[in-house]
Amino acid sequence: MAKTGASHFSFRLNPVTVVAGTELFLRREFLEQIRSSFCRENDSDLGYIRLDETASVQTILDECRTMSMFAAKKLVVVDPADALFRSRGGAAAGAAGAGGNAVEVAEESEMDLSDGSDAQTSGGAVSARELILRYAETPSDNCTLVLVCSTWLKTTRLHKYLEERGAIHICDSPKEPTVPSWITQRAKSTYAKAIRPDAAMRLVELIGPDLAALDGELQKLVLYIGEAAEISVAAVDALVGFQHEHKVWDFVDALAEGDTRTALQRHDELWQMDHRIGFTLVGAVFYWINQVLKARELLDRRLPEKQIVQDLRLYPPQRAKAILTMARRWGVAGASRASAALLAADMASKTSVGDPRRNMECFIVRLGGK
Repeated sequence: MAKTGASHFSFRLNPVTVVAGTELFLRREFLEQIRSSFCRENDSDLGYIRLDETASVQTILDECRTMSMFAAKKLVVVDPADALFRSRGGAAAGAAGAGGNAVEVAEESEMDLSDGSDAQTSGGAVSARELILRYAETPSDNCTLVLVCSTWLKTTRLHKYLEERGAIHICDSPKEPTVPSWITQRAKSTYAKAIRPDAAMRLVELIGPDLAALDGELQKLVLYIGEAAEISVAAVDALVGFQHEHKVWDFVDALAEGDTRTALQRHDELWQMDHRIGFTLVGAVFYWINQVLKARELLDRRLPEKQIVQDLRLYPPQRAKAILTMARRWGVAGASRASAALLAADMASKTSVGDPRRNMECFIVRLGGK
């Protein structure tokens, strides 16, 4: 695969570095680049230490201050580190629940130290945030500490200190309208390929805004086009769409619209294309019913449609509208009955009770009669 090795991240390692945000794909990629840079610089990964949320701040800082027996430098990564910044028994406020950017949403139990007036927890002990700030002011010469957080409070002295030194790196998902631009940049910087704007749009239409899934398809496309310099819509349709994808979702869309005749026709076309399509169809329909069920639950909580579409990543708009319509028409009970009916058809196929194709046809007819 034609990876360039060049990164679309621009960073330098600081004695204390924060990687914050809710996009796991970007966080993992950034961490891998940090580790690769460290290993290249030290010709090994012997100084790489990975800690998790069970590590106390004392354990972490002791690790940072202790010389490595096998390496000149150390890289200490705490992933995840959110637990460090919660008060005892407290819980961080999730970005999804607050409806905002996770990096901008503070943990409700964490005090604001922006004025420097109080660096202690309610129990009188020095807070983890303050201890890390003190360490950052006088860090070990041969160690880099990386803290990985889903949420990050921006109103603290620690944030201000690290931000001034370029030591905070945000890894949030791009806004949905900008995902095609992310694809374009990703193709160029990581795979040394261009991708036509309409091809990037088509890829998002087929896959949705999931960055990990999009990157996986980009890797396949790079191999598919070989020496060609540009990824075209035809390549996306030929490989990513590969006809199955188009027709599977055409089939699901017909189900969502209550069009039994078209759903049966699409179902027949899929079986003619691939006699092994049964498991793929069941998975796609289960996914769709699950989205309907989740949408109904959020509607019952009186969330606005726009937020439901964003939270469930319903895409494209036509399918999102159909899912919301079906959620209102079925209700939770109706969606549960449809899921149970599909499960029964799937179990029958897996236990040799009837023909899988026939079982799915019966499900389609039953669903259309709801």
